Amino acid sequence: MLILLPPSETKTRPPEITAGRLDLEELSLPALFEARQTMLRAAQRTAAGADAALRLGVPASAPELVGRMLHLEQEPVDRPLTVYSGVLYDQLSEGLSPAADRQVLVQSALFGLVDAAHDRIPAYRLSAGSSLSRLGKAGTWWARQLRPLAAQLRAEQAESGSPLVIDCRSGSYGSMMPMRSGDGVRVLDVAPVQERAGVRKVISHDAKRYRGLVTQVLMDLERAPATPDEAVDAVSSGLPGLQVELDGDTLVLVDRAA
Repeated sequence: MLILLPPSETKTRPPEITAGRLDLEELSLPALFEARQTMLRAAQRTAAGADAALRLGVPASAPELVGRMLHLEQEPVDRPLTVYSGVLYDQLSEGLSPAADRQVLVQSALFGLVDAAHDRIPAYRLSAGSSLSRLGKAGTWWARQLRPLAAQLRAEQAESGSPLVIDCRSGSYGSMMPMRSGDGVRVLDVAPVQERAGVRKVISHDAKRYRGLVTQVLMDLERAPATPDEAVDAVSSGLPGLQVELDGDTLVLVDRAA
């Protein structure tokens, strides 16, 4: 089973003393090495420009982030599950370590994709909507680079004992590497809704929290589910306060409001 997560805009900078430094050659998915080099150089060129804060989306309250982007190779690194913070990642245990039949990949505007459990990354400031020197929008540029990898990941899942992709991404990060069901693989989007008096409303503000909860439940299983129905049963058991339904290629989490 493959789980796809979005990154978080907020990140925790690893401590200087205990952390190593960025090494692109050590990252998983080595087919992305050259693309990562290109993006890293573009991010640094952008950070050196007069309009760096605007292009990178750096808030006025944290101007030091521009300087960090200029020198990413010297920035401390740690596991993505430690660096990424925010609502989704708050639901995941710090020691999350997927079993051999599961993989968690995080979409990244800087690295394309990173392995949540095994890679080491710095606390960067870059989003899918960032406008980069010579490359344009980060998300649009990555969509072209990631197309072959998406096909490779689908083929690997089709041959596995758990031909499922649980897609917790949305918006611009989902469009960076579209994944659809087919060729023996089921791709399930996670969609939380709130039901009140029989009327359902899509949950948007708190959607990341629900997707984090689903990820933790699936990581805690002794064995990865082999079918969508098994995934529904597993999430239902792990989140008894929610009703879990399968609607085509959507894993619907129904939170019934009192």
